[in-house]
Parts: sequence; structure tokens; C-alpha cells
Amino acid sequence: AVPRDGAVPPGALGPALPGWVVRAALAAAVVMMVLAVAGWTSVSPFGLLVVVLAGGSAAALPSSHAATAFLAVCALCGLAADGAITGWLSLAVLGAHATHVAAALAAVVPMRARVERAALRPALRRFALAQAAGQVLVLLAWALS
Repeated sequence: AVPRDGAVPPGALGPALPGWVVRAALAAAVVMMVLAVAGWTSVSPFGLLVVVLAGGSAAALPSSHAATAFLAVCALCGLAADGAITGWLSLAVLGAHATHVAAALAAVVPMRARVERAALRPALRRFALAQAAGQVLVLLAWALS
């Protein structure tokens, strides 16, 4: 139990989340990236199937290199895009970064473990700052195209 003043005694676990929440975040990021690829690129049904299978592998096996393969396949699909910068690109930037961060966390947090929310704060802060910069660049590129 956490005291009323919010101070956590040394060695005690502060407010925590179950480890499966990190896997759920990875799955959500994968779905976001699949939607971005499907909306932004003119990928064939077979290419989309490859993206979905690679994404499923990434969510199921986060400690493998499946997330790297998934992001590589998505990047290849993006290269096949017609070059137009749309709102889908913004979602792709968000999805790729979220997949990368969530896969890194899911690789080290067992599903049955509990992860202290305070331990996730630095990663979330870096994610938010990088996304802010990335989204500004997408908006700038969109405005200039």
C-alpha cells in the first residue's frame, strides 16, 4: 500500500501495470501501422497479407526480430507509395515509432510481471518529444508538397 503522501518506501512497488498491457500496446501499435500502410500505400492484397503476418509475429514474439522485419516490410511498402504526403504518413510515423518503442519494452517485460508506471515514464517522455518533432516535420513536408 502506498502512503497518503505518495512516497513509496524503499523496496516497495509503486503503482504498477500488468506486463500484458505492454503487449497490448504493441498489438495496438501494429494495428495502427497496418492501417497506415493500407491507407497510405497502394500495396497489393498479397503485400498487405505479408504486412499483417509480420505484424502478428511482432506482437506474438516481441523478444525476436519480428518487429524489425515488420517495420522493414512496412518501409518497403512505403517506398512503393506514390510519393504523396498525406495524413496517412503522419499515422505511419506514429505507428512505426510506437511499434519500435512498444516492442523494445515488450521484449524485456514478461507478460505475468508487473511494471512500475514510474519506470515507463522516461520512455513515454522520450516518445512524446520525438513524436512532436516527427509530426511537425510531417506537417511541414505536407504543407510544402
